[in-house]
Amino acid sequence: MTHDKVNIVLAEDNPGDVFLIRRALDGQRLSYELIVVKDGEEAIDCVTEAAAGVRKIDLLLLDLNLPRHDGSEVLTRIRGHSSLAKVPVVLLTSSDSPKDRERCLSLGANRYFQKPSNLAAFMEIGKLVKDLIEKGD
Repeated sequence: MTHDKVNIVLAEDNPGDVFLIRRALDGQRLSYELIVVKDGEEAIDCVTEAAAGVRKIDLLLLDLNLPRHDGSEVLTRIRGHSSLAKVPVVLLTSSDSPKDRERCLSLGANRYFQKPSNLAAFMEIGKLVKDLIEKGD
């Protein structure tokens, strides 16, 4: 793994989840910059900036249920830009629906992470991110 900071965009409207994700990433001793966007429109703006070369995205953590545009729409946008085709995307959701999982994976998500109800399980998102950064898909 390079020692450069990894640019992670987190599209999440729940401040509690943002806090927990920061803790999970810190627990993995990652060198990262976390850009937090609170809705789908801000996430699409980030994707557009990255496609134009204005912003660098190394990984996108994307809540499925965002206001203004849902995560599947944001995922479709990022996968629509050839320059962003290899950016890992992790869908975060409380849904345990196999249909949601299949849909997100078919749209190009690298991983589907169901938000758990306990802290220890939630911290697994940090390990998942570290693995994606170090090993790729």
